[in-house]
Amino acid sequence: MKKVLTVLLPAAVLTGVVAPKIVGIQLESSIDEIVTAANENSAYTVEVKSMDSSWFSTQTTFLVSMDVSAFSDVSGAPEIDPFSVEVDFSASHGPFRFGEHAGFGWLGWSLEVAGDQLREHLVWAEEAPFYQVHGNMNALGGYYYNDSIAPFTTDVENQKAQLTFSGFQGKGQYQDEQLAYQGSADSLTVTSELRDFKVERLTMDMTMPSSLEAMFESAFYDSDTTINFGAVKFNDREQNENIDIADLYIKASTELNPENQLGNMQVAYGTKKVDIAEFHGEDLALELEVTNISQEFLKSYQDFAVSLNKLPTEEATAKTMEFMSENLLSLVAGEPQLNITSLRGTFPQGSFNSNLHTSLVGISALPEQPLDPAFWLSHTLVDGELSGDKAVIEFIAVQVMKAQLKNNPQTQGMSEEQLEQIAAQQVPTILASLEQQGLLVSTNDGYISNVSLKDSELKVNEKPMPLPL
Repeated sequence: MKKVLTVLLPAAVLTGVVAPKIVGIQLESSIDEIVTAANENSAYTVEVKSMDSSWFSTQTTFLVSMDVSAFSDVSGAPEIDPFSVEVDFSASHGPFRFGEHAGFGWLGWSLEVAGDQLREHLVWAEEAPFYQVHGNMNALGGYYYNDSIAPFTTDVENQKAQLTFSGFQGKGQYQDEQLAYQGSADSLTVTSELRDFKVERLTMDMTMPSSLEAMFESAFYDSDTTINFGAVKFNDREQNENIDIADLYIKASTELNPENQLGNMQVAYGTKKVDIAEFHGEDLALELEVTNISQEFLKSYQDFAVSLNKLPTEEATAKTMEFMSENLLSLVAGEPQLNITSLRGTFPQGSFNSNLHTSLVGISALPEQPLDPAFWLSHTLVDGELSGDKAVIEFIAVQVMKAQLKNNPQTQGMSEEQLEQIAAQQVPTILASLEQQGLLVSTNDGYISNVSLKDSELKVNEKPMPLPL
């Protein structure tokens, strides 16, 4: 036992003394890599203002500057001064950490954005940073961190509206090549003399079962993200209108097939319930899917897009056309699909559901004329269906016709009641005409319509339809 202790004790002491320096060197290298990667996007820059790295700790101050005008494509828009903020980073090197990040593990760190320049318009606790992150890398290499945005209110002289934010708290971890993050905020409220707006119970849940290397090196990787708003409320006292939305959500997921390097993406927007004036709807959702996305094309486009930021509009357009002619084949050869997997809703009048699946197939070479519609139609497959209760289809048709009547010079100025009456009178005739043409099929309790496109032949309910070629 004494011999074992004689060997282990010096080894432990040596590890405790030498390892912090190795961790510090690796941290400096990681900082350099992050700064270099960030500066590849010309819309913002990251500068290391100062760095003090000792044996057991590292303190760094970054200056992050963002050119807001770079995000606007509107010609003639007013120039906006670049926005800059200082970010303070501090870390303690392990395995035996002392001071602010005392504990056992390879790295303990914190990042803070004081945000003093925001205090001109916002009020939050004195001495508290506007945003902060605290993290830890344990002895097994797992990362754990939590972040927060301070609760704040607006403080603008002679302001006509007041904004109040409850603050945001999040936590995450990276372990076994999987990144997970959850965050939440209680409320965001905007109030004024005539209108109120409030969002309650914001939550965010994200999982990425991919290695950090894959996230940085790949254009596509596995991920699942859900953003949910428990309630959204808007009250217009001037117009006596209220909007209440319950359980509003956005869901997104991506996955990469490592064998063929093709990716899939699904996005869903929906809400459990909506009340707008006299309108009531439930289970309203739009679910989209894009499949067989070429990672080769995405990576090429990401590199290309960076080079566009500094080019004039005309030159950027020409370069884009050149890029597409050189790289489009890698995108379409994988037979990509764009699908509406569900567009649905339930109303007091009934419910409806629809879907549309489109894909490009059998393309091994591009045509001499890239915009030749006959070529693309010959390689396009379409399959879709719309179905719904009769009352809800009639209700939707009335709403569409009302919108058209509002834009008609002959009916402009009419009241909502008059437009509703005109639309209600015309919709039955229009639906009957669509039935006679075979574009709509009446069932015992609803309407249904199917559309398909194959071999350049368009059919609606199995009836051939001419194409505008």
